Amino acid sequence: MFLIIVGFVIGLIIAGAIVFVSDFKQIGAGIAAGLITVLLFVMGSSFTVISAGHTGVQITFGEVNPLPLTEGVHMVNPISNIADVDVRLQKAKLDGASAGTKDLQQVHTDIVVNYRLDPLKVPHIYKEFGLNVDEKVLGPGINEAFKSVTGHYTSEELVTKRDLVSQEILQHLITKMAPFNITVSNISLVNFGFSPDYQKAIEQKVIAVQQTAKAEQDLRRIEVEAKSRIAQAEGEAKAIAIQAQAIQSNGGANYVQLQWIEKWDGKLPATVVGADSKTLMNISK
Repeated sequence: MFLIIVGFVIGLIIAGAIVFVSDFKQIGAGIAAGLITVLLFVMGSSFTVISAGHTGVQITFGEVNPLPLTEGVHMVNPISNIADVDVRLQKAKLDGASAGTKDLQQVHTDIVVNYRLDPLKVPHIYKEFGLNVDEKVLGPGINEAFKSVTGHYTSEELVTKRDLVSQEILQHLITKMAPFNITVSNISLVNFGFSPDYQKAIEQKVIAVQQTAKAEQDLRRIEVEAKSRIAQAEGEAKAIAIQAQAIQSNGGANYVQLQWIEKWDGKLPATVVGADSKTLMNISK
């Protein structure tokens, strides 16, 4: 309405100016031209286009229209301002977040969060927080979630259970942001660590635990291999005993001689040892 009045006044001024420079026919033409100009201006201001992945918020004299403008073309009040709000997946980052652990150590990290605004609640969000959602809502929420979760873990557990800690922070933040119509989809802990000296001590302890576990595993493997060798030796001994028993059962020396005859290739030995075990006789010729 304000722009219509302004346009009408402009048209009257144009018409008044023409009164002093022309006759009545030109006055009529001037008024018509002014009205047409105002009409075109008003028509052009009554339409707005909301691009893909955005939601429009209509603001008239400081009052926010509760109905969101979705993607596409909309007819709006020509005197309203349209705020174009991005509702696609966005990223918020909290640098240098710090918190105390269960064992009273100080942990620090950068936290990156992926989030999006509820398109249907954008007018309410805009009215309450403007466009600085990450600073006014997400930042404090991320910091609070980080401090709340890390306080339940020791510093060593934060290293060994980092994925679990991240998931707990994410769930805490999802619950925290739900009343603000903000959906959090992912969280990442970047540059996670402690003081250099304490970080090194933790790494050495973790390495020692891993080495101990490996040594125990090697010991179990050696024990299994030893038992396997013992079982194999016992099996071979039993086999020999069974064979010896079979030989004794079948005539002893006679059985051995029979086995030798069966395996003889029919060739006489070239050398024979005398009865005194000191005389060698060549009988090949």
